[in-house]
Amino acid sequence: MHNWDRQSSEHEERRKTIPKLVYLHNPWKYLLTKLNLWKLKWLWDREFRESEFVDGAKQAAVVLTDIIRLQQADRISDFTTPVGFQQITRDMLLSRNDTRLQLVRFQREHLRRAIPMKVATRQNFGRKYAFIDMLFVGLRNTKDFDTATEVVEVNDIIRRMDNELRTPSHVVAVPHRIVFAEIFIRFRRDYTAEARREILANKAQAQAQAQNIPPNLPGPQAPVRNSQSTPFPKSAFESMDSTKTHPGVLSGRVAPGMDDVGWSVSFYKILTFDVLNYDPQPGSHQHNKSHDKP
Repeated sequence: MHNWDRQSSEHEERRKTIPKLVYLHNPWKYLLTKLNLWKLKWLWDREFRESEFVDGAKQAAVVLTDIIRLQQADRISDFTTPVGFQQITRDMLLSRNDTRLQLVRFQREHLRRAIPMKVATRQNFGRKYAFIDMLFVGLRNTKDFDTATEVVEVNDIIRRMDNELRTPSHVVAVPHRIVFAEIFIRFRRDYTAEARREILANKAQAQAQAQNIPPNLPGPQAPVRNSQSTPFPKSAFESMDSTKTHPGVLSGRVAPGMDDVGWSVSFYKILTFDVLNYDPQPGSHQHNKSHDKP
C-alpha cells in the first residue's frame, strides 16, 4: 500500500511538472504601484486589502477566461462594465475560430503570478472611480487534467497545431508540453455611492452635534434601520467567495447603476500565448536513445 501511494504521488507530481517561473518587475513601477495601492486604501477605501483583492481577481480571471473560451456571451455582463462588455464580446467573436483559445484552461492554482501593474483614481462629473491593472501569468501542463476526455481533447488540439506549424519531431518528443499565457485585466470600481454615504454621514453628525445629540444615536426624525436588512456589498468578489460555502453557485458584481460599488472588468486581453516544450532532463533522453541503437 505504501509503495502504491508513493507511485501515485510521483505520478501526480510528474503530471503537474512545470518550468520554474522568474518574473522580473521594474522596481520603480513596483514601488509606484505599492504607493498607489496604499493611497487607495487610506484615502479612498479603508477596508481595501491588497491580498483579498488579488485573490478575488484571480478567481475573476479564471471565470471570465472560461466564459470567453466557452463563448458564453450572455454571462459576460455579470462581470463587466458596459465598455468592458463591448470590448470582450467583440474580441470573442473575432477569436471564436482560434483553436489556441481552447487550450487556455486555467484554475486558480495555474495562475502562477498575479501582479498589480498600475493603480489609478479618477473623478469625473461628480463620480469617483478606481482602476487596477492586473497581469496574470498562467502555466499548465497538458497532462494536468482530471478527466481522460480533457487530456485527449487538449492533446488533439496540440497535435493539430503541430501539424499546421510543422513542428519538428524532436521538439514534439519532449516529455512535457506546457500551456503558457499572459492575461491582462483592468478592474474598475465605482466609489460614488460610498462618497455620497460619507457625505450624508458627516452631515448627520454635524446636525447631531448642533442639536447636542450623540452621533451614534438616531435623531428625533431619523428612521430606524431594520436589523435584518442586508449589508451593502463591499466588493464584487464577496459574491465570488460564496462558492466556498455554496459550491456550484457563482455570481458576478452587484447590479450596475448608481449604487454599484463592486469591482468590475473594464478590459480583458490575452497578451501572450504559447505551448512550451519542457524537458527537465534534456541530456538524459538523448543519452538513452543513443544506447538503444544497435
